[in-house]
Amino acid sequence: MSEDLQKTTPPGEAEPVVYTRQWDESRIIVLLIGLSLLIEGLLIYYQAGPSQMVVAGVTGLAGVTLLLFAWLVPFEAFDDTTPVDEDEKAHPVTARAADSEVAQRQLTEPAAPLTVPVAEKAPVTVEPAIPADATVVERVVAPAIPAVPVVPAAPFVEEPEPELSWFQRLKNGLTKTRTGFVGKLKKLVLGSTKIDDNLLDELEEALFEADVGVKTTQELLAYLHKKVDEEDITDPNRIYEILRDQLRGMLTRFSSEAVFNPKGLTVFLIIGVNGVGKTTTIAKLARRFVKDGKKVVLAAGDTFRAAAIDQLCIWGERVGVEVIRGTEGGDPGALVFDAIHAAKKREADLLIVDTAGRMHVKANLMAELKKMQKIAEKESDGGPHEILLVLDATTGQNAVQQAKLFKEALPISGLVVTKLDGTAKGGVLFAVEEQISAPVKFIGVGEKMDDLMPFNPEQFLEALFADDSEKTKQSDYLVL
Repeated sequence: MSEDLQKTTPPGEAEPVVYTRQWDESRIIVLLIGLSLLIEGLLIYYQAGPSQMVVAGVTGLAGVTLLLFAWLVPFEAFDDTTPVDEDEKAHPVTARAADSEVAQRQLTEPAAPLTVPVAEKAPVTVEPAIPADATVVERVVAPAIPAVPVVPAAPFVEEPEPELSWFQRLKNGLTKTRTGFVGKLKKLVLGSTKIDDNLLDELEEALFEADVGVKTTQELLAYLHKKVDEEDITDPNRIYEILRDQLRGMLTRFSSEAVFNPKGLTVFLIIGVNGVGKTTTIAKLARRFVKDGKKVVLAAGDTFRAAAIDQLCIWGERVGVEVIRGTEGGDPGALVFDAIHAAKKREADLLIVDTAGRMHVKANLMAELKKMQKIAEKESDGGPHEILLVLDATTGQNAVQQAKLFKEALPISGLVVTKLDGTAKGGVLFAVEEQISAPVKFIGVGEKMDDLMPFNPEQFLEALFADDSEKTKQSDYLVL
């Protein structure tokens, strides 16, 4: 849609130029909307009558406004004329042919040399040849400046990470639990001026938040009430000491030493749910016992999970121990049988059997574990000498439930609690021991191979209740 506008020109000037007023897309849309609103207003009045006079009037008025807007807003003028060369206007075909010949000549002829301005590049001067009879003037050459020898920079040598003691690694690994659980206990108890019900309620809440467990918390608070009443304790500092002594008593009820067969081959059966880190735990256990001078053999009893056998073999190569493997999808009981006899033939001291991760609620998978246990008991001297349940400390009370149900299926002899460095709920360790009456025998406080440690209750409590008031900022961010 367009209109032609004649542009008037005063006398004596060039011929008038014809401009075109264009109806662009946006103007047409506004025009159509206004027309639609006007029609809608008329229809409302026609159908509803005077009762909808206001609505019809407002709608029609909006339509008229948009129509006027679309019609009266000034148009932008576009010049349709384009200056054309007179020769091309007279002979358009010849002009285009000439342009084509010029373009063809530019492509075929060599390009003219570029002239570089003096400011950008100095001109190149070519010395003329010296005639035979000319007098040769000796050219004086300035002596060369000796090069300054470049001394290579000393290579960067990364300082080795300081070797940390067992206790220091344990202390660093328990930082989150210490600042979360123990730190809150200190703040509650040492910051109080008297022992009352509010203090005891806040202590109960702190124990629950650390996943100490309902049963353990109730026993701690019951003992605390009893001591306060019997000894008429009024100093809140004594509350902190009583709690620490009670926790020590809970951890030292059982022996945390790993059991070995004095007559020959020792068999460890490692169990747990998916994702707790059984395979890496087995590798760390193997490394620890190899460093203690024992000959260790691994058995890839996880025939269910894809690539589990290959994963254990890779760990075996890293640690430097042999792995007895079967076929994927094979019978894990048969593998235990073969692994025990192979380990005896190789005169190994320790056989660590990996098992498939399974949920504790799957009855058929738990029955498979019982079968593996019976085969180990029959083929070795009193084996398996340790049935170690691997638990992830970050799962909190779910770890307690797992331990309870595994205990119903197998006689668990010990616990391996991993990832204590990644949680502030390290109190789950107390809850698990209390729930299944089995000791913690190994704990993991880092990802390195040497960060799986034999559990020592006294050192654990010392590291857990260590005073961090003088810790520097550098040690707070020490990388394990």
